[in-house]
Amino acid sequence: MAPLPLVCALLTVAFRTTTGVPQDPSAVPPLVTSPLLHPLPEIVSSVVLRYFCHPFQPVQIYQAARTMDHRAMQRDILAEVLGVVAGQCTVAFASTSGDGPRTRTVVFGQNGDTFERLLDGFSTSRHDYSGRYLLVLTGSPRDVEWRRLFGALWRRHIVHVNVLVLKNATVDVYTYQPYSPQHCGQPLMKLVASVANATDSLRHNLYPSRRFTSLHNCTLQVGSFEAKPYTFLRRKVDGYTDLGGFEGDLLRLVACRLQFRVNVTESPQQVQWGSIGPPGNSTGTMKLVQDELVDLVIACMALDVVRNLYLKPGWAYYTSRVLFAVPQGRPYTGFEKLFRPFRVDVWAALGTVLVGVVVVVTVLSCGRRARALRAFVYGPSVEMPLIGALYLLWGGAVRHVPRRNFARTLFAIWVLFTFVLRTLYQGSLYMYLQRSATYPPLATLNEIHRSTLQYHMVNIAMRFFVDRPEIQPRARFIPPGLDTFGSMVADMADRYTDRVVVCPQDMVAYNNKLTKRTGRVIQVTRESITLFPVTIYYPKKSFLTQVFDREIRTIVQTGLFDFWVRNYGDYDFEANRREPGTAGEPRKLTVDHLVGAYELLFGGYLLTVSVFLLELVSVRVAYLRCVLEFCLE
Repeated sequence: MAPLPLVCALLTVAFRTTTGVPQDPSAVPPLVTSPLLHPLPEIVSSVVLRYFCHPFQPVQIYQAARTMDHRAMQRDILAEVLGVVAGQCTVAFASTSGDGPRTRTVVFGQNGDTFERLLDGFSTSRHDYSGRYLLVLTGSPRDVEWRRLFGALWRRHIVHVNVLVLKNATVDVYTYQPYSPQHCGQPLMKLVASVANATDSLRHNLYPSRRFTSLHNCTLQVGSFEAKPYTFLRRKVDGYTDLGGFEGDLLRLVACRLQFRVNVTESPQQVQWGSIGPPGNSTGTMKLVQDELVDLVIACMALDVVRNLYLKPGWAYYTSRVLFAVPQGRPYTGFEKLFRPFRVDVWAALGTVLVGVVVVVTVLSCGRRARALRAFVYGPSVEMPLIGALYLLWGGAVRHVPRRNFARTLFAIWVLFTFVLRTLYQGSLYMYLQRSATYPPLATLNEIHRSTLQYHMVNIAMRFFVDRPEIQPRARFIPPGLDTFGSMVADMADRYTDRVVVCPQDMVAYNNKLTKRTGRVIQVTRESITLFPVTIYYPKKSFLTQVFDREIRTIVQTGLFDFWVRNYGDYDFEANRREPGTAGEPRKLTVDHLVGAYELLFGGYLLTVSVFLLELVSVRVAYLRCVLEFCLE
């Protein structure tokens, strides 16, 4: 019959009862244990209750022994441990399946070989190597090759680990340091504490939250490429490359706080981001970090679901926007500038008034019965009333004024109307003639989709348009190379008119700050395509995620990172959409400004010559002569 503690433990595992566990060591409930032959079960229980209980993660337990005696010993220890933690922690054995990688793992092993065999079966899909690990040695410490064991742990970057070794009436707790003043990336064994019971173990912090406060000037390999203003590659005379940009500034400050050096490894063949896939199928910077050729990659890296399957993302310390860099609007011609002082509705109202004048004059000019009404409206002495009305509209004078009160009233109203309209037009025309204005650039996504412009983007940006397969024939991928993406964005200021470029807003802001004094700014859409959370990616086994995230959170909360971002770019995109020439001192008009007026004058001359030719022809054509005489009336 099974012992009562083991039965209770198995019931606990079956029902997976999870309860809150106090995090304060002083708040840990007293252990109730049966008399033991040695303190190992009591200390294991104390460590599990204090450091391994989690409201959403079970404690994963593994056992490995070569002999029946050691298997029996491990079962007895485990039974005592499970009897203590029952009802306070959820426990899962190695055969228990679960969702997501485990962050709390306890391994019972007879010697170093058994530990290594268990570690060989671990994978990043089932285990989070940056989590907490506890190795309990049930055999003799003489059977463990410690350098080999800690080397196996370091190859997996399992650093939050302690090994419990029973020595007489005490338990020694060992761990290792991968970085020290004399060693970089080489595990150095360290005795953490020697404890005799659970109360004694509470005096030591076996899993400190800030275990790595210094990397002792060791070098980290950093994968990157040039993506201004996120990262700049600055070549030094000694052959090394330094990182600039606001992400480069962030990494430099983190390196100063954690005391490590940076060695930049560029993307192979300048493929930049590259693609991510199963091991052996990735390219570019993604291949560097997946194959663990670098410790991290930083260069405008957006959080992505596919990347998270194969890499470990850090904390998203900045959220940008992805939008379209669009061409400048088409410049107004000289003739089109003459129509700019009034909006379309004003021109429509003026046209309606003139059509009304033409209709009235036409009606009053037809038939003898209309002569009396014509004399009442604008007087019998007024000749060519239609031309006179237009003459007044354009600022001319009249020789004959109406004599009757009603006609004079209509005349005064028309003079007042044309005076106000002409004054407003002339006052605005002077300002509009000076501007080298353009039509407004595309502002919305729908306007771009309705246009015939090509979509230029890096290949990984195609995921933003999975819901619009119709744009795929218009998509053009920017070839990888040294800052080819940034150059394409910069050339949108004055070179390209047949395309739009999908890019983060920071690239546009950076170029606008450089070229704003010259007036050549890049225009963007008011609507964004999506948000763009920026982070650092690490290999799946990396332990640096928590270390870097802690420092980056501190930097971001101070507002220093936002200051860097604003210092590298001009983010006033709405001000850049306003037309140039709206501020400053008035300028003298030049011939270029008056091209529209010359075009209008030339058109007037052509009209005059045409009418003259028609008059010559009307001498022989009676119908044409009647039409011209009617217009004169």
